Amino acid sequence: MKTRCLTLIAGILLSASCNLQERKAPDYLLEQDRMVAVMVDMHLVETAGNLKLIGPDSTSARYGEMFASIFETHGVSKMAFDSSLYYYATQTQQMDSIYDMVLEELSELESEVSAGHR
Repeated sequence: MKTRCLTLIAGILLSASCNLQERKAPDYLLEQDRMVAVMVDMHLVETAGNLKLIGPDSTSARYGEMFASIFETHGVSKMAFDSSLYYYATQTQQMDSIYDMVLEELSELESEVSAGHR
């Protein structure tokens, strides 16, 4: 009985450890640097909206236009971005790394702007 129980536990642990491995990245996946560049630009647009730098007239339509322009600038489709964002959201370490890079780049931009106003 003890042997069966140990075999069952070992099997469960082995099975669970196999499921913890990262999935193979899909072919459509945007590389992290590209995701960071797109996300930085998107955050800048959202910040402009929050600061009322974008007119209040149909702001959501304006966001759509600006995001479409960002995708075009970076050579990315909305579908590829959304799919990649979904994938990275399931890979928490990679997503944390991406957001760290986004925050770092936004901080650098803020420093440049602050230095220019002195």
